[in-house]
Amino acid sequence: MLKSVLYLTYVLIWFNAIGYGADIRRSFNISQLSSSDPARYHALRLFNNDHPNRLRPALKKCPIANMLFPVKIFSTEEPYFCPAVFISADSLLASALCLKMMQPSDDHPSSHMFVMVEAEHVFYYEGGRRYINKIFYHPKLDEEPAYHNVAVVKLRNPIRETVTPNGQSIVACLWSEMSLRSDKVYLGEWFKYQPEQNAAFRWLDLPVMTRKECREELSKSKVIIPEFDRGIVESQLCVKDKKNRTMIEFCEVRSSGPLFMTLGSTVYVVGMPTVHIDDCNVHIEVFNRVSSFLDWIEAIVWPHVEIP
Repeated sequence: MLKSVLYLTYVLIWFNAIGYGADIRRSFNISQLSSSDPARYHALRLFNNDHPNRLRPALKKCPIANMLFPVKIFSTEEPYFCPAVFISADSLLASALCLKMMQPSDDHPSSHMFVMVEAEHVFYYEGGRRYINKIFYHPKLDEEPAYHNVAVVKLRNPIRETVTPNGQSIVACLWSEMSLRSDKVYLGEWFKYQPEQNAAFRWLDLPVMTRKECREELSKSKVIIPEFDRGIVESQLCVKDKKNRTMIEFCEVRSSGPLFMTLGSTVYVVGMPTVHIDDCNVHIEVFNRVSSFLDWIEAIVWPHVEIP
């Protein structure tokens, strides 16, 4: 009997030792962003030549006909850009973690950060540049970066025109419901950059996964993702990479960007990036639902419009 007890004790000690050795977790701290891998937070290194309910305010301001129109936010100081989307004539939605990669703590964004739009007719001057006036980071970004990776970017001057010659607005609507009305969404992203060439751009139409399917796919990861310390929550949604349709895999270096849904001729932003999963065993990407941030976004973009 004594031998059995001693044997069991040794076995438990052995398993504990293995467990502690295998579960060395790398904690995530937002202050480490400057030394982190930029691709992880959706900032793509630039080596290219274009560097130098209807009562809600969001629904009242939603254009009847618009288009999928992601843009780039640049810095004159850093070799990165961040994907963004217009949600009003002077406001954009972007990844907060990506913007922090470009924003030194002692510099004001208006001194070096600007938006670049290829549709030159929307700008008055400076070859399509609009300089940033202020960045509003989500108040819970420091606490849970992956779950609150969103920022509202305000421009110094609004864009000249929000409607293209064909009658479509470049301003996206904000989806206000937790559930989507389509099982397919769209992702626009830049990838495969080369020296002195613009990064390639592609549109992906992607199937939406359930939270259960997402958790199962995420469990295939061979590396710990410290930012997802609460797992996949209700305020997030997942999309699956259709490998037979894409030129690169989700695990490769990409910019990612806002996630869109279309209903008729109206385009809605439904999700914003969390963090890049660089494990090629995992074929999903996780987004935060825009609807979970809507009260905060509306208060910044339309402060004088009452919310019922």
